Order: sequence, then C-alpha cells, then structure tokens
Amino acid sequence: MEQELSIVIPAYNEESDIGRCIETVGAYFRRLNVLYEIIAVDDGSTDHTLSRIREISETDSRIRALTNGENKGKGYTVRHGVMASLGRFVLFTDVDLSTPIHEYERLKPFLDQGYDVAFGSRALAKSQLKIKQPWYRIYLGRLANRAIQLVVPALRGIRDTQCGFKLFAGDAARRIFPLQRIERWGFDFEILHIARKYGYRVVEVPVEWSHSGDSRIRMSDYPRTLHELVKVRMNEAKGLYEYRE
Repeated sequence: MEQELSIVIPAYNEESDIGRCIETVGAYFRRLNVLYEIIAVDDGSTDHTLSRIREISETDSRIRALTNGENKGKGYTVRHGVMASLGRFVLFTDVDLSTPIHEYERLKPFLDQGYDVAFGSRALAKSQLKIKQPWYRIYLGRLANRAIQLVVPALRGIRDTQCGFKLFAGDAARRIFPLQRIERWGFDFEILHIARKYGYRVVEVPVEWSHSGDSRIRMSDYPRTLHELVKVRMNEAKGLYEYRE
C-alpha cells in the first residue's frame, strides 16, 4: 500500500539519538494524521545504531530498518532509503533534527502547489537560526556556496544547497536519485542539479535551524566537497546524468 509520506533518516553511529529522533518524527506525523513510514538507514555504524533501529522497528510496522552493511557515505545512505520508499512524498532529515520536523509544514504547501522539490534553507532573509554555526563554518559555507554557483550553472540563485531537510514528490525522487553519482556530502547539490536539469520545479524555503555541536562535518570535508562539485560538472560533460531506459 502506498504511503502518504516516507521519511528517510540516514544514521551513522547514532545509537544514543536515533530512538529519540524516530519517536519525535513519528509523534509529529501522528498528530497530523499523516499515513507515514520511517525508513532509518544505518551507514555501517560501529556502535549499536542498527540493533537499536531494528529493536524499534519490531514494535511499529511503520518503521523500517535498512543497512548499507558498511560505511558508504550520507549520499549513498539517503539514496538507499529513497529508492526503498513507497510514499507519494519523500522527506529526508538528519538524526539531530537541526531543522525541527515541524518545518515540514513550511515545505509541504509548495508541493501541493505543484513544485517537485522543496528544500530547507538557512541563508534566506526569513530563515531562523536559533543556534548559529561557528564563524569559520559560516565563512567557509559562504565561500562554498559561491563556488557552487560558479561551477554548476544550474544551481545559480540557490543560497543553501546543503541543509539536510528536503522534501520531494515521490515519483520525482525515485527518478532523480538513480542518477546520483556522489555518495558523500556533495550529493545535496548533485541532486538539485539533476532536478533542475530535467525541469523539475524546485523551490528554496527558509526554515528554522540550530547548529549541532555533534556535527559530523569536519574541516577536511570542505575541500573534499569542492572536489565533488567539480565532479558534478565533469559528470555532466560525460553524459552521466542521462537516463538510460
């Protein structure tokens, strides 16, 4: 049976927080009376994240536990969950809920209006940053955004590609994600590039957001992500984002 909404939650070494996240997300959508499924995908954790997800899923059929078997990266993990989804709409969000789950209500009206992708942004005038990132992350983020818009023309005008809170029409998501090639942090701008390439209607939406002190992004990830940005341009030139039916 098709669900109204699939929520994909990528998880790596999150045994202490994954239960709280799943309960918070589930309680919210139960209050909205939405027919939902939660797909929690373990990315080869070295702690008890997977066993915790499985334990929770055994008590609630709306929760599905998936695993990559080994660490593959966030992009791979989100794609795994999206391609297993059944929902008319697909949302992915981070375990720390740095964008609170109730911000779904900011995104969903745009899909009701005919947009295919609505994604949270921390960089718009109406964005609400409850806890800001350290100054150096803000600075590096701004530099990265300038590079994104310079290197990938399809992303020009987008202020924040990297916020981990994105809502898709289900059919669009399951058409976009099979073309994804980047399996780590750069997948966010890659999927937006693919969406715009194929004419999907995309909208950037201001959301509430709080920096998590447990952020998994390291300083070394910034140059790596810029390398992945160049890969998007190269992949496009090689025709790797073309459908092959």
